[in-house]
Amino acid sequence: MYALLPYFWIVFMLGIVVVTFAAAMMGRPKKAPKKAQAASAETVADPMAESEPVLDFGDELAQMDNK
Repeated sequence: MYALLPYFWIVFMLGIVVVTFAAAMMGRPKKAPKKAQAASAETVADPMAESEPVLDFGDELAQMDNK
């Protein structure tokens, strides 16, 4: 029995690697169908996504003028 112990250990270690790999692959998010992805993109469009950000330095400029 002691002669087989290293082989059991090798099988155990390989089993841990295979189980970890299988769990990682099964836990990945599934790909959405292309039709559903295009339909959802149209309905969830952000109206502010196309506008550029506006930087407002009014308060900082007013403080600089007072110094």
